[in-house]
Amino acid sequence: MNRLSLAMLAALALQGCAGANHAPDEALPVEKVYASSQCSGLEQPETVWIADAAAWRRRYAQMMNLQITPPPLPVVDFSHDGVLLIAMGQQTTGGYGLNLAGTSATVREGVLTVRVEWREPLPGYAQTQVMTSPCLLVKLPDRAFSRIWIVDQEGRVRLEGVR
Repeated sequence: MNRLSLAMLAALALQGCAGANHAPDEALPVEKVYASSQCSGLEQPETVWIADAAAWRRRYAQMMNLQITPPPLPVVDFSHDGVLLIAMGQQTTGGYGLNLAGTSATVREGVLTVRVEWREPLPGYAQTQVMTSPCLLVKLPDRAFSRIWIVDQEGRVRLEGVR
């Protein structure tokens, strides 16, 4: 064998080894549990993983605090699933909102990535002058991850969190 052939074989072997250590993305089904432009107590942008029923009841009650007739607490089986809270924080006008983009999230190398439609009013357009606090609650299977990325429709990371 000549040197070029040996070099090519070595490169292929290294490439194969590197690929063997890289775990593929794990796709997780996601389900919107609740979305609103008025979520009480969420003044700052944040994303929070809710992993147990007690924390779920507390967070949901906090968010529904200002509603006259809040919807009932959605049922979540925390032995298999968790809920991800995504909050834009307090906004000074209307036109802001969150919605789930797609039907799956991914886990890769310890990072949960959830894609959302992140709506903001266009500059220069008149908006209602009202305080809003948009939020989105998403149910998904509980998997091993340590970081959370919320990515908008243009691929920008809008929020980061830890588990």
